[in-house]
Amino acid sequence: MNHTDENEIKKEFQLERLIFFSDAVFAIIITIMILDVKLPEALIHPTEDESKKSLLEILPKVFVYAISFNVIGSFWMRHLRIFSFLKDYNSQLVVLNLIFLFSVSLFPFALSFIFTSSYIMQYTWGIYTYVGIVYFAFFTQTLLIHYLIRNKEILCFKTDEIESALQWKIRRLSYLAIPAYAVIILCANYFYVNKYVVFALLILYGLVVRILKKKWYPDYKNDEITFISFFKKAKLLKQPVKRVHK
Repeated sequence: MNHTDENEIKKEFQLERLIFFSDAVFAIIITIMILDVKLPEALIHPTEDESKKSLLEILPKVFVYAISFNVIGSFWMRHLRIFSFLKDYNSQLVVLNLIFLFSVSLFPFALSFIFTSSYIMQYTWGIYTYVGIVYFAFFTQTLLIHYLIRNKEILCFKTDEIESALQWKIRRLSYLAIPAYAVIILCANYFYVNKYVVFALLILYGLVVRILKKKWYPDYKNDEITFISFFKKAKLLKQPVKRVHK
């Protein structure tokens, strides 16, 4: 084995370690989140009515956990796509990846804010903290994508496909949208603006992004990375194939 082959094997091994470490962080975060979704510890030998009441009380937490699982799963699947283009790495990429993983690791902390309240939608700061952490993770992943695209000739395969595959035109909007939304949240709390107005602006931004996706990436629905898209594709696979009669 010559020196060049040895370096290539070493590089591939180190790259796999980087990917495996990232996967492990995602798995641990998802596992930690579910630990807070449990029946009250004081509930010992409950009656059927007590069990039913306790279950109904934790259902909102289960719902929030399911949403968080979907969000983190989407981040992981996007991370998987990002690293599928990778052929090499450097220290800057490793640092940006660690920053992104740090932002994702804050999800259990965000959920702890919400889980301490019996009335989840009334706990404004808890929800704002959760939304802020989601956007922080989105922003740090955007930084990771930006660095990869800027250094694609050195670090990536398929350099002509990466911007389209990662929908870079859409992602770079977060450089303006996320700081702007953070300012809106702070102003809303300072001036006591109804939180539903803030959520309406969030939904409006989501609709704008969807419209731009249709315009800039007409085939984006065929390439979406979400759990919903998975079920849609699974449904399509079950449909019978129509035969064309000659």
